[in-house]
Amino acid sequence: MFGHRIMDKSTAAFVSIASVAAAALIGSSYGPQRPREAKWYAMLRKPSFTPPGPAIGIAWGVLETLLCVTGYRLLTGPAGPNRTGALTGWSATLACLAGFMPVFFGGKRLDAGTAVAGAMFASASATAVTASHEDTVAAVAMVPLVAWTAFALVLSEEIWRRN
Repeated sequence: MFGHRIMDKSTAAFVSIASVAAAALIGSSYGPQRPREAKWYAMLRKPSFTPPGPAIGIAWGVLETLLCVTGYRLLTGPAGPNRTGALTGWSATLACLAGFMPVFFGGKRLDAGTAVAGAMFASASATAVTASHEDTVAAVAMVPLVAWTAFALVLSEEIWRRN
C-alpha cells in the first residue's frame, strides 16, 4: 500500500471540512449561547482562570481550522498503520467535540462533561503522537488542540469540583 493515498485532495478537503463542521455544529447546538444554558452556566462557581466567552469562541475557530488541516493531511497521505491510527484519533476527537456541549451544557452533567474533556485530550494527544510518525504538519497542527484540551480538562474538573 506504500504510495497509495487514502483519497484525492478535493474529496479529502470536503470530508475534512464537513466532518469538523458537523461536529462543531452538533456541539454548538447545546452551548452557552442558548439562553437556558447561559443562565445555568452563569450561576456555576468558576475559577478565576475561566476565559471569557468571546475568547473561547475565537480559540475554537482557530482549533477547528487546524483540525481541518490535520484531517486533510491525514486523508491525503499514504496509507499505513500510523496514518490509520492518527485518523482514528482524529475521528475520536471529532466525536468528543460533538459530544462535550450536549453532555456538559445540554445534560448539565459536570462529571460526564469532565470525562468527555479527558477523552478529547487523550484522543487529540494520540492523534498528534501517531501523526508525528508520518506527517509533521498534521502533528504540529494538533499541538494547540492538545494544549487547549489539557486546559479545558483542568477547567471542567475545577468547575465540577466547585459545584
